Amino acid sequence: MLDMHLHILPGVDDGSYSEELSLEMAEIALNSGIDCVIATPHANQMGRFENFYTPEFAARFDRFREILAENNLPLTVLPGMEIMASNDMAEKIKDGRLIGLNGTDRYLIEFPFHADLAWINDRINDVTALGKTPVIAHAERFDCVKTDPDVTGDWIGMGAIIQVNRGSLFGRFGRGSFSAADYLLGEDLVDLIASDAHGVEWRAPFLMDAFDEIAARFGIERARRLLEINPTAIAEGTDIIREKTVRKSRTGFVWD
Repeated sequence: MLDMHLHILPGVDDGSYSEELSLEMAEIALNSGIDCVIATPHANQMGRFENFYTPEFAARFDRFREILAENNLPLTVLPGMEIMASNDMAEKIKDGRLIGLNGTDRYLIEFPFHADLAWINDRINDVTALGKTPVIAHAERFDCVKTDPDVTGDWIGMGAIIQVNRGSLFGRFGRGSFSAADYLLGEDLVDLIASDAHGVEWRAPFLMDAFDEIAARFGIERARRLLEINPTAIAEGTDIIREKTVRKSRTGFVWD
């Protein structure tokens, strides 16, 4: 499997705080069937985790790969960011300060949990206007999705990709996120499952239980699509797979 959203890069955000913890996370990932990750440290969080893509920031990925090799841990680590949306986000993408997942035109984007839906839609449009694809991080955790999970269908119609956290499948982010994730899976409005791991305990880089849960409920092919096929397509910059169901969103877009 490929985990395309986790905070395993040491010492850059509220995820791993040390090289030792990052190595523990890598061991857990490997033992759970994950052989490749896209490390996605928080970025563009002004005054907190700014983490713009500089040579020094890029060097942190290289150093972590060296540490993994020194410890004989065969985990492939690709570069990425979890970008906090802002009014000037598109400008920062254009000038290369914010990067896509593994350098592709897919950008992992999060929003403040209480953000207004109209503002979120504007930020999605900012990214798609650049010819880029927003990957909406942990969509089930936003208040507007908890209230009306069908807004994700609108986001898909606008050109976005929808990612859900593994922990939400098991109620680890509260009843609202659990219910929203359950609905989105039932309606096949989820493109990717990722760990969003921050450590080695309740938010660990472990995906086997999510794979088993999806396979039991929706079949092995859905599990492979959400945890193997689509994450790999994101990393490679190729098209993700969706079911061939034509759906009209409330924004007037049509997707299949």
